Amino acid sequence: MKIILRTAAAFAVLQGLVLVAPQILSAPTKGVTAEACLACADATVCDPHACHKVAIEMAEARDYNRAIAIEERVRAFDPANPEVAAALAKMLEAGPKDVVGAIRLYHEALYVAPGYPPALLGLGNLMKDRGELAVAEKYFERGARENPAQPLFKVRLAEVLIESGRAERARPLLEEIVAQWPGSGEADRAHTLMNRTTLARP
Repeated sequence: MKIILRTAAAFAVLQGLVLVAPQILSAPTKGVTAEACLACADATVCDPHACHKVAIEMAEARDYNRAIAIEERVRAFDPANPEVAAALAKMLEAGPKDVVGAIRLYHEALYVAPGYPPALLGLGNLMKDRGELAVAEKYFERGARENPAQPLFKVRLAEVLIESGRAERARPLLEEIVAQWPGSGEADRAHTLMNRTTLARP
């Protein structure tokens, strides 16, 4: 149960760093400052979890340099934490545009936790944004296969299929999203994409 909750929280963090602020980590942290986290050199004295939340808040405020510096310290304290690796990857991608570093960290998260949803989503989004649709498709397919309760993977996969000229293959995915997750943001997006697939028909 603990692993499931941590994965759900990490998934919210990744989406929050893209566009949506995750409620689980968006509340101001109390008693911990960015300066304290940056000066922290001992995990037995510092609170890595609190500093992780500070880094997320700073990234949401687009203060990427300090967010990255703090998250790198957190990662040094807890190198086997896939949530931290994936969050740091997204910061590197969004701030200094360090694509190579981001890809490395996403893969390190997958090495520690095979099939880790935030890492697969991050890699798929990164490749899609770079126009590497075939590679993005593989990450989204794997994400959808290994995380069937996360409709976002199916939405992203459908987007890639439509962009690569395979709208007919995307349509069953979109119909499945609308049927299984009615009223969700993913279902709304699926409706929009279904209209595109209809227009694409000869």
